[in-house]
Amino acid sequence: MDDFLFGAGYVDWFGNRDVSLFQTGFNQDHYRESLIRSVGEGYGAFIEKAVVKRKSEFLAGRYCAHRALEAFDIAPHLIGIGEGRSPLWPDGVVGSISHCHGYAIAAAARKDSLLSVGLDVEDIVAPETQRKLSKSIMNDDELFLLQQDAPPEMVFTLIFSVKESFFKAAYPFVKAYFGFEAMSVTGIDWQGERLAFRVNADLADAFRRGMMLTARFKPLDRRILTYFSMGRDDEAFRHLVKKPG
Repeated sequence: MDDFLFGAGYVDWFGNRDVSLFQTGFNQDHYRESLIRSVGEGYGAFIEKAVVKRKSEFLAGRYCAHRALEAFDIAPHLIGIGEGRSPLWPDGVVGSISHCHGYAIAAAARKDSLLSVGLDVEDIVAPETQRKLSKSIMNDDELFLLQQDAPPEMVFTLIFSVKESFFKAAYPFVKAYFGFEAMSVTGIDWQGERLAFRVNADLADAFRRGMMLTARFKPLDRRILTYFSMGRDDEAFRHLVKKPG
């Protein structure tokens, strides 16, 4: 792995001991078929027909996921692909995997601590891309955020990313696809690396219109990462905790 991965290691950006985060850089020019087998026999079948770019992303993401689980002394044979192409984590575990150009990261936690977790990392979009996609990603009530001191393309990328993180965390409970209009970012604390958002629609029994929630983010080199988790003890999610018996 030495020539494929670089800068690999655990990070603790959000001060939550219940969550294991593992990141790595990767170089797709050094991808080899033998590498995927070294992470897990059987993974090759998942990406057999994929291009090298996709194979590299998959390998780096699954490598991070396995390492994230090692923090809990869990060594799964495979982390498969489930409904909505989301990872199939071992029993008793929740997690999330994300990657962008040359970078991958995974989060894992035990279900007795968190109900769900969503993680997303995005390359900062080019200004022309931001202008082209803004109407499909941002709601009208979010446009004022583009007037902040941060570059508009960074604000846009952050909003896009946190909507992806929210979707990943919410999907196991909503069990249906929903669009970017289902939530609106209402404020960004750049110094504290937190943001607030509002749920705009009733999403099954898990999320109700008007709910106010918070997420974390981390600016990286030419990238931005967002993180949203649902704690078992969080007042907003106690109705989702299954009662004994």
